[in-house]
Amino acid sequence: MHIKKVLNSSVVLLTDEKQAEFIVLGKGIGYGKKPNEEIRVNEKDCQFFIPVTHNKSKQIIELLNSIPPEIFELTHEVIVLAKKELAIELNDSLYFILADHLNFAIERYRENLVLTNRLLWEMKNFYEREYLVGVACLKLINARLHIHLPEDEAVNIAFHIVNAQASDEVDRDSARIAKLIGEIVNLVVYSLQQPLDKKSIHYTRFITHIRFFAERFFSDTMIEGNDNLYTTVHNQCKKEEAIANKIKMFLQNKYKKDISDEELAFLTIHINRLNRS
Repeated sequence: MHIKKVLNSSVVLLTDEKQAEFIVLGKGIGYGKKPNEEIRVNEKDCQFFIPVTHNKSKQIIELLNSIPPEIFELTHEVIVLAKKELAIELNDSLYFILADHLNFAIERYRENLVLTNRLLWEMKNFYEREYLVGVACLKLINARLHIHLPEDEAVNIAFHIVNAQASDEVDRDSARIAKLIGEIVNLVVYSLQQPLDKKSIHYTRFITHIRFFAERFFSDTMIEGNDNLYTTVHNQCKKEEAIANKIKMFLQNKYKKDISDEELAFLTIHINRLNRS
């Protein structure tokens, strides 16, 4: 491979024999190196080794030039921690997106500009695993840089982790999804007029169903086609169906989108289980 551009002492842009480009981060990898110089790269020795599409090369280089190397190194540690704790793979773009976010968050902190995240409660309750990883990452960042970023940053990190789990086919907008989950849960709690046991298996299943429902709702992939299920639920769960219809009307009014009878039936079933728990 050959060096196309040295971005700093720890980050270089490389090309292979097919002119494919790669961003490589490794301590001292760019030190004393020059463009067109041949270089041997062992991926195991690098903190990240990411293919770059040509149409994004300029944008990524500009981003890398604006972010200190230590932020990228810290971002790498955060991503490694997230992968380990969640046992998942994350999109390579998270390196750039999260590094850019952390750099901006640190700049704001040093300028005494604090932005709150209004979805703190939703993330704690509906994306608990990602949120806890965000908290662990925040502790790492604060300890390493001797700063005190607020808890809201744990939520922001969790957002990026959730979005980086998304496939190319489904864009999981975690902020919209978390907000919709909260809206539906509040509507159900108000309608049932009773507190919910958040430790019960029925509550866990309900939240899981609502998460996937929200993803289907925003990606226009609603479940359809089971009229028998709707008929059965309609005849047996009148109270819960009325609550599900409230949710349907809320979605129509706010998002100008309808849901299928089958989705309505599944909502009714989960509300019924929740009501009986």
